[in-house]
Amino acid sequence: MKPVSSRPAGYTIEELSAVAGMSARNIRAHQTRGLLPPPMRHGRSAYYGQVHLRRLERITLLQKQGFNLASIAATLGTVTSDRETGRLDEAMADIARDQPLLFGSLERHGLLGRDEAGAVTIARPAVSRAVSELAGAGIPPAVALRLLGRFMDRVSPVAETLVGVSAEQLAADGGSSAAQTACLAEVLVSAFRTAVENAVELTFPGSDRAAWAR
Repeated sequence: MKPVSSRPAGYTIEELSAVAGMSARNIRAHQTRGLLPPPMRHGRSAYYGQVHLRRLERITLLQKQGFNLASIAATLGTVTSDRETGRLDEAMADIARDQPLLFGSLERHGLLGRDEAGAVTIARPAVSRAVSELAGAGIPPAVALRLLGRFMDRVSPVAETLVGVSAEQLAADGGSSAAQTACLAEVLVSAFRTAVENAVELTFPGSDRAAWAR
């Protein structure tokens, strides 16, 4: 008589990778960014089910249709674990209490704020998602928020100067309508993002662009 296997139904990540036609690395990246629910745990092993497979198939289909990961997240919604949300809330409360200068910086840059009850909140959903992803990758929320604050302190003055110069140039060239300034704003945001993406590729040459370019 064969022994009954104690393994639950489902796929290992290697099996899911083969069935879905997606690398295990990208599966983990989708899970980290909240596009894929966490796997079922059985001892030290993780198993994925049909829900995970269908989700990956949906993500692949949307990518083939031209959607980027940010659009896919908006379409499908994201899943953030209660544990990660709790860690983020705790980190924000600690910063507000123990590091007022850092909190003031993040608040000044429009990243953190307070709700009607006085609780610290992240003002931009994209920032909340990114910090949660970093937490999932092993970087504590408090460290991520400190890095973010220092980055914004350095980049904001440069951005303000360049945007001001561009606005002056547009006005000098006869452009001042709301539609023209809106288009300029979109171009500048896109250009700045491209510059940051190029710098990331140079600084982290082994990084997977598909995992962070959205």
